[in-house]
Amino acid sequence: MHTLNYRGYEPVIGIEVHVELKTKKKAFCTCSAEYGGEPNSKCCPVCLGMPGSLPVLNPESHGLAVVAGLALGCKISEVSRFDRKHYFYPDLPKGYQITQYYDPLCVDGKVMISSADGEKSIGIERIHLEEDAGKLSYKDSSILIDNNRCGVPLIEIVTRPDMRSAEEAMAFVNELRSILLFAGVSDCKMNEGSLRCDVNISVRPIDSDILGNRCEIKNINSVNFIGRAIEAELKRQTDLIQDGGEVITETRRFSEDTFETERMRDKEKWTDYRYIRDPDIPPILTSEEYVEEIRKTMPRFRAERIEDLETLGIKADDAELICSEVQSAEYFDVAVKLAKDPVICANLFISEVLPAMRGGGSVPKPSYLAECADMFFDGDVNIVSARTALKLSVSENISPRESARKHGLQVIRDEDAIKEMISEACAANEKIVNDIRVGKVTAKKVIVGYVMKLSRGRAEPTTVGRLVDEYFED
Repeated sequence: MHTLNYRGYEPVIGIEVHVELKTKKKAFCTCSAEYGGEPNSKCCPVCLGMPGSLPVLNPESHGLAVVAGLALGCKISEVSRFDRKHYFYPDLPKGYQITQYYDPLCVDGKVMISSADGEKSIGIERIHLEEDAGKLSYKDSSILIDNNRCGVPLIEIVTRPDMRSAEEAMAFVNELRSILLFAGVSDCKMNEGSLRCDVNISVRPIDSDILGNRCEIKNINSVNFIGRAIEAELKRQTDLIQDGGEVITETRRFSEDTFETERMRDKEKWTDYRYIRDPDIPPILTSEEYVEEIRKTMPRFRAERIEDLETLGIKADDAELICSEVQSAEYFDVAVKLAKDPVICANLFISEVLPAMRGGGSVPKPSYLAECADMFFDGDVNIVSARTALKLSVSENISPRESARKHGLQVIRDEDAIKEMISEACAANEKIVNDIRVGKVTAKKVIVGYVMKLSRGRAEPTTVGRLVDEYFED
């Protein structure tokens, strides 16, 4: 996807990313935060906003929000507070959302992205904790409300308006998703709504410092759709201005059927939300000592893992492939520490293990991958037999060495056995033998190839070559 030429206008894009935290319980009660289940089966008086119920912050959600802040290079506020956002949410029974507006938990971070113009920093203005709303569904002429998601802990990540193209916005969301996944903050399943984006877009004349009127496109749950929505909205705004019209600040949605944005409502003003301090939740104190304890337990992120693999001699493209997902990176991290040769281990992982992971197939133990790589490194099997042994180790639940012995996959070094195969090869290729006898030395390759075929590739090639030479010296 390439951003269009907007006839002298420059896009200005900022994104608000809503991320459900990977907690067992909801933000302010002990109800399960697990996705799915029978509608309205995971609710209590607190998340339903019943009179007399009092919210109590789940410390797990606070801790994960701090992890997210550190992962994105934010400053963690020593004191943060919760507010009530009074706005009509049909799927939030208490009629307001518990969020942070005045004093957010995390401020001033950044995400580095790679774009066509090189590396670029996208500023993070704030990260605040809040609760999710429920879910509306439509049946015939009825609107049904499932409150299971009410109170699930969210962080909202608000960027600065630093993006200038659909490509940059897509790169940002992909990089952000990777960081959060490796940090263990969220499962980031956009198809399940655990990562959703509101995209704010305006256009202005190139080199102007004055921002145009922005429109917000709500709840986009696919990186591809983010790109398409931005392209469609930028074209709409530019065409409108070119025709002498004015962009109206409003909230819009992206239609996955027409690939166009559609008006939903006027954009809310700050006064529409009627923020007030939440009187039921005390200030959240986050000490420097607490932050440092969390920092010490932070996992290695994708960029660090890729760099570590490159120092082991693994090619950059292969390192990026291995670290494409948390599951594959963590699996390989265990295997490579057990293997003698990291490069052989990486090649076997990419050819045999990664496809099984992505396809939902059976995956060998990391120790089995390392053992198989060592067998090839030591010359006990060739690469074809190594791959076969690894597959058999999964299907038969035995080690690769056991499967190699059981199925006769080891390299043949027995010289008597190889000599017998050479004799058989010569008997089957009398013309080639005569050519060799009269001085056509290169014809020996035919005999070597025939021996390799007889051994199903298992004969040790160097030994075969030497013994063929000796055979014709006699």
